[in-house]
Amino acid sequence: MEDNRVIECIERADYILSNLMAVKPGEEVLIVIDPQTDMRMANAMAAAALKCGAEYGIYMMPVRGKDKATIFPKSLELGMDACDVFVGMTTASGAAIYNNHLKELINKKSLREVSICLRNIDNFTRGGALADYEAVYADGERLQAIWRGKKTAHITTPAGTDLYMEMNQMEPIIECGIARNPGDAMAWSDGEVSLGPVIGTTHGTLVIDGPICYYGCPTIPVELKIEEGRIVEVVGGDAKICKEIRRQIAEVKDSDNIAEIGIGLNPACMFNGDFEEEKKARGTCHIAMGNGFYYGQPARSTVHIDMVQYNPTVVFDEGMPGETVIVKDGKWCALAMSKQPASGRKGIQIK
Repeated sequence: MEDNRVIECIERADYILSNLMAVKPGEEVLIVIDPQTDMRMANAMAAAALKCGAEYGIYMMPVRGKDKATIFPKSLELGMDACDVFVGMTTASGAAIYNNHLKELINKKSLREVSICLRNIDNFTRGGALADYEAVYADGERLQAIWRGKKTAHITTPAGTDLYMEMNQMEPIIECGIARNPGDAMAWSDGEVSLGPVIGTTHGTLVIDGPICYYGCPTIPVELKIEEGRIVEVVGGDAKICKEIRRQIAEVKDSDNIAEIGIGLNPACMFNGDFEEEKKARGTCHIAMGNGFYYGQPARSTVHIDMVQYNPTVVFDEGMPGETVIVKDGKWCALAMSKQPASGRKGIQIK
């Protein structure tokens, strides 16, 4: 059984680097891990790089607590300047994707990257990892085209979310499992389009009934009150999670900032309580607090916390001539979605 998992890792790593990232002979692949990374995954990525004829290096950085998840060692940032392909595989924190210098290099088209952060071997080899990524990416391009230029978003859910935001006018970000050119970015497993709201514009009520980065699934949905783009009150819900969010807001600068709205596209994702898996699932929505630099904001907090909502209704430019219902109660409305086998659980509506 153990040998089978190693074989699965090798198969997925080869698919990622040779196909989805089109790694070429002579390119430099930088693989970043921490002490909690499953080395079956990291070694498989190194072997896949060699198979492509590329050079690779594995850099082990320290475990970062969730309050400092975006901070890299300076020596690692120097390595990023020299590599062609960046593979973030830190398991204890999301450092390798939300580091600001990495985003600057992506913007300059100096490298392409894949985030495999905060993920275990199941994320790497099963569920959403088995999707048809050419089809998922095509869906992402269609959603990006619909989203492009939209000015506002209104998100509601059966659990009680009623949230408005103005959206910044950068290009909506496709993270759908393909990153073949300099400046491209993907995650694994993958399948979303996302964007940051304009700083200070998000307001209303956010109720989180799905998994939360670092904090897990709330036993009782967590309700947050949001004004002028910031969390102003943790109203209630799972007592342990509420306590931790209050502590974080008090101690970590700009962690109360609303940083991102992301919409999931992957029909193969499992509903297994893992936020990295569920936030990519077709028909879910996630809102993030903290660092929004990756999503076109100036805010540079040291945390980025994704929070998943089930069965959302998302409307762009509500009440305007270009009003578009993207999803309604977790079912897609705006896209002629590609035909892929859907995966889900009771209570989650997937088209």
